[in-house]
Amino acid sequence: MTDSLDRKDTEALEKMLPGTEGLKRIRILADLCIAYRETDRGKTIEFGKQGLELLEVIEDKKLESIILNELCWAYQCFGEYETALEYGFRNLEITNITNDKISKSDTFNRIGIIYYKLSNIDQALEYFLKALRIFEESNEILKVSSLLNNIGIIYSDLNDKSTALDYYNRAIEICEEHGCYTNLANSLNNAGSIFRRTDELEKALEYYQRALEIREKLGERWKIARVLTNIGMIHYDLNNHDKALDCFFRALEIEMGKGDIDDASQTLLSISLSYASTANIQEAYEYAGKGLAYTDRIDSPSIKRNIYQSYSEVCEIIGKFREALEFHKKYKALNDEIYTKDSSRKINELRVKYETEKKEKEQEIYRLSNIELVKTNEDLKHALDEVKQLSGLLPICASCKKIRDDHGYWKQIESYVSEHSEAQFSHGLCPECAKKLYPEYMVGKGEA
Repeated sequence: MTDSLDRKDTEALEKMLPGTEGLKRIRILADLCIAYRETDRGKTIEFGKQGLELLEVIEDKKLESIILNELCWAYQCFGEYETALEYGFRNLEITNITNDKISKSDTFNRIGIIYYKLSNIDQALEYFLKALRIFEESNEILKVSSLLNNIGIIYSDLNDKSTALDYYNRAIEICEEHGCYTNLANSLNNAGSIFRRTDELEKALEYYQRALEIREKLGERWKIARVLTNIGMIHYDLNNHDKALDCFFRALEIEMGKGDIDDASQTLLSISLSYASTANIQEAYEYAGKGLAYTDRIDSPSIKRNIYQSYSEVCEIIGKFREALEFHKKYKALNDEIYTKDSSRKINELRVKYETEKKEKEQEIYRLSNIELVKTNEDLKHALDEVKQLSGLLPICASCKKIRDDHGYWKQIESYVSEHSEAQFSHGLCPECAKKLYPEYMVGKGEA
């Protein structure tokens, strides 16, 4: 399997399909799912469904897991979150059968993202923490950085900016140390959003620019849009509306090209805000209406909430106060629905539970290490004691070679050594003694 294929490779694979059957055909379909992940998610769904159909007849759990993961991702990007969840949970069942911990954790992460999109933030955090535990145990450092970033987003949405920034900074540190630039760009982008909310606009712009440079250097065109929108918002805050609009339209072109209606709807509202702030009333109302039109196709309450808030702001700026009030009420109702006291309580409980379990595990590892260290030290001490028993000055008879022990008794040398070590003796005669005792047998014999 491959994570990326160029256009020629993709075309070649598609040409192979008509003459290919069985497991080989499923592998090609899985590769095509991955290849079209960023450029044409409709094709990812098309080829994925073909693959699942064949897998009903030919069993291959690994390929099934790959295809289910890609379908989950594609439907999530189209904003069809319930369908995406269905594929996510089907993939969890497969990973339970194959006992593939890493794929299982990836699926936990994906499900967490979907729950976040659906504004079930306590469930999102629960699945993020499940994934994080396994990645930490498996020493999957780069995946740990991705999870830290996702958890930071949860706390950012709860307006706990300090905790969010702590998670982002931990992720940034890991990514810089291990050279994971895609994850680094994600975390820089999200940390920039925290600085924007604390009115540290220059610092926010610095973080966004770093993220954009990484995206451009890696050629990640499809991931540039969100950073461009964020940079545009900084220019909007600084009243540089020409620069802001340039960023927004560049982002919108990318978002429309890949069919991300969630991001496109919010970018359209950002364009509308810029036009409204420069008294271009007709354009402001036109783009606000385009952004609002997507709400019927979006399952995410948090994204709808953001659209309602932006639309209300546009209406207020251009003097449509009745409409502004109506959509502000819609925004407020959704906001209250998403961030209940109960959700905050559950999130705090999950965080405490994770930190407690992590601390207990570290203490257990330390305890077991100490037990092992004590045992090793005891073994070494015992070995040293045995060595010491045969070291130092030994009183030995100059004539018969007996050795005097600690109690004053004289013992044969072999007896003493056997008692104080694991050495055993076998008896024989050296050549000199053999000549002396048995001269008649040694005539003409050479020495061995």
